[in-house]
Amino acid sequence: MKKKNRLWAIHSWTGLYAGIAIAFLSLTGAMAVFRFEFDTLLNPHLRTVNPGHEKVQVSPVVEKIKQQHPDKYLFEIELPSSSKGSWNVRLFANDAGRLFPVLWEVFVNPYTGEILGERNYYKTFSYYLRNLHVRFYEGFFGRQIVGLAGLALLVSTVTGFLIYGRFMKKQAFGTIRKKNLRVLQADYHKLIGVVALMFNFMIAMTGAWLGLQTYLQKWMSIERPNTFHTQGQPFDKKEDLAYPVNFDRAYDEARKHFPTLIPTLLRPSVNGDGTITVIGDVPRQVYERNSNKIILDKRDYQPLFVYNISEANTGAKVFFVQEALHFGDFGGLGLKVLYCFLGLTSGFLSLTGFIVYLERVKKSRKEKPGFVALRPLLWQYTSGILAFCLVIAILSLIWGIGIPTLIVETLFYAALAFLLLKKLARYIKKRLARLD
Repeated sequence: MKKKNRLWAIHSWTGLYAGIAIAFLSLTGAMAVFRFEFDTLLNPHLRTVNPGHEKVQVSPVVEKIKQQHPDKYLFEIELPSSSKGSWNVRLFANDAGRLFPVLWEVFVNPYTGEILGERNYYKTFSYYLRNLHVRFYEGFFGRQIVGLAGLALLVSTVTGFLIYGRFMKKQAFGTIRKKNLRVLQADYHKLIGVVALMFNFMIAMTGAWLGLQTYLQKWMSIERPNTFHTQGQPFDKKEDLAYPVNFDRAYDEARKHFPTLIPTLLRPSVNGDGTITVIGDVPRQVYERNSNKIILDKRDYQPLFVYNISEANTGAKVFFVQEALHFGDFGGLGLKVLYCFLGLTSGFLSLTGFIVYLERVKKSRKEKPGFVALRPLLWQYTSGILAFCLVIAILSLIWGIGIPTLIVETLFYAALAFLLLKKLARYIKKRLARLD
């Protein structure tokens, strides 16, 4: 097979077999970019407050919340990025089954100490969007499946560039011919592919890394750069949980020893380390959120570890730039809108590629039983995907993550495995028939 034909084959088969997954990730990714904005829009009574002159102390409020929830333990305190934001005190349930996990959120007015409302984070639309995009709603291997889809997008992007890079020399850039539906969609496919080439290449690279990160780190012996290991644990877990923490002092000490840090999370240890981790961001950094940190000793609030990405080595900077580049949450709302628009291009490429293929093999498809015309076929796939998302969204808001994940695992992935095995069996049967 000639090199050009090999490229066409790789590009076509990658698009056909991974196209639906890429289109799905394109749509969910475009929405997931606005997770926080959606949450604020849907829950303004929890997320927004009227700014006051002075904030109350954090520690008394946290102690009050802990007393109101004896069946839970404190996980972290999220601090707002603006003067109109609320505190979010998060607690995990001491005993919660896999089907009904609990990450309890208590929202507090930082100027009055008033509790604005409470909820289980796993039952929110925000978490639904993240889980749908990051894990395909599969609890065990979903993230890796998304990573493989990122690899497929990478292969499709590179082969598309190699194919159409030569083709565009014969046709003026941006030319849209209206000879027939196949030619029209092919020209749109080429145009959008070239315009969004670098963006899709970046999204594919970072998406593949983030999805397969667990295995890649293991294979390459890469430890998360801002990891800190204590030298011996001063407490057992029970003592660590019960040890009193002055979060206001921890905040002040963190700002004192790491003045450029803007704290976003205060997280006490619960495993016996006896530490308070103050996590945050440094202005004008283009890195993964909440990756800068300072770790303080619970007993005397002295710093044990300070991590500023700006002072890290090149490898660490490359590590932490992946998620920032993938979600575009480092440049404000305008950048998110741009990411949303460009993020939809990979879905558009999947759709136009699908149409071009179906039109090219239209004659042979008509000869087969069960032929479905293009428009109803696209409607079936589109309505099926939207119905799937809607049903899972409703179940997620009612029951949280556990039940919907179980349904997706047992129905959707079981059906997918059955179809793949059926396809494989047919292929083996054909190969054996040829040998005979």
